[in-house]
Amino acid sequence: MGPVKRTTCSACGCGDLDQFLDLGLSPIADAYTATADEVSPTYPLQVAVCAKCRLVQLLEVVDHETLFGTGYSFYSSASAPLSAYQAAYARDVLARHGDLAARGLVEVGCNDGDLLRHFDPKTSLGVDPSGGPAKAAAERGCEVLVRPFGLAAAHEIRDRRGRQGVVIANHVLAHVADVADVLAGISALLADDGIAMVEVQYLPDLLVNNAFDLVYHEHRNFFSLSSLEQAAGRHDLYIADAELTDRQGGSLRVTLRRFHAGARRIRVEPVVDRIRASETWLDSPGAYEGMQGRAERIRTRLQDLVRGDMAVYGAPAKLTTLVSFCGFDVEHLHWCVDSTPAKQGRFVPGTHIEIYPPGEPDVPRDGFLLAAWNYAGPITAANPGNRWVVPFPAPAVW
Repeated sequence: MGPVKRTTCSACGCGDLDQFLDLGLSPIADAYTATADEVSPTYPLQVAVCAKCRLVQLLEVVDHETLFGTGYSFYSSASAPLSAYQAAYARDVLARHGDLAARGLVEVGCNDGDLLRHFDPKTSLGVDPSGGPAKAAAERGCEVLVRPFGLAAAHEIRDRRGRQGVVIANHVLAHVADVADVLAGISALLADDGIAMVEVQYLPDLLVNNAFDLVYHEHRNFFSLSSLEQAAGRHDLYIADAELTDRQGGSLRVTLRRFHAGARRIRVEPVVDRIRASETWLDSPGAYEGMQGRAERIRTRLQDLVRGDMAVYGAPAKLTTLVSFCGFDVEHLHWCVDSTPAKQGRFVPGTHIEIYPPGEPDVPRDGFLLAAWNYAGPITAANPGNRWVVPFPAPAVW
């Protein structure tokens, strides 16, 4: 199946999608190649906002197998900061909702089980369509259903295990082609008193940070609290609690509960109203209109700063968008270092830039382009004395 051009909103079905960003053609971000000369197919990266519900979404929908099949190379546990974040997240869930988790917990998009492993394997289940990470999760003792999650998968799980006390979906809604189907599945799977904990990249932070590199084909949707609230409400779900976190340059974590017959008075924490009120500027076309010009200015500035003997530090998926849009290849950035074993010895998609373990090769004379810019503080502190080009929110030399 080839890519499909979206004509209606992934959440509400509205046909009025206003494009505001075009990053040209780019390879699949996580499809690292085995050789320098392996061809990486490219697809358009165009972003639009729904005129009705304000969900921001990609217009080009690449099929699921192309995105998350055998070539998918993201493993949660490879990132030490992310692994620590997952452990803290699990402790929080167990402290606040341990009784619900004991009645059944499903993690949608469990990847390699880095979060799921902290829960009782007898009462927990992971769901993930990516074969490699799902196999790694199973090797850790986690039970995993290898398929995309949606209403059909929810019915399958409910028939086998009953309604669940907790559903977790961290940075999953960004990846799905049909937001409505996934939220319908969560609603169908939850017990009447159950909770769903959902974390997404936070659209206002993406816009304020000019972080166009977070746009890649695996990231199909970008949420504010308001757009997520509208999407959830269509499936009898409401946001009971919310918080902003610093993951991926700024994320939003919400607790969803179900409306149901006989429900007691709905309680919504005051923070939900505060965050919603802070987002009114997103209703203006001006919130989006300048993004194209800012992206092009960042490209020009980076092309000036990346020179001489330089390499890349970190090979997150967003690096593919950055090097593709800026036109960088091995003559600009001679190699890349990353701690993920599955990426080492492979090449950044669409380039001849090889990925090495940290410490190999020697430190480049003119420093690094810091692709993992959201971890700039700890990375630069752990590697003093280097020149760092940090691309966002505006290119700077540290």
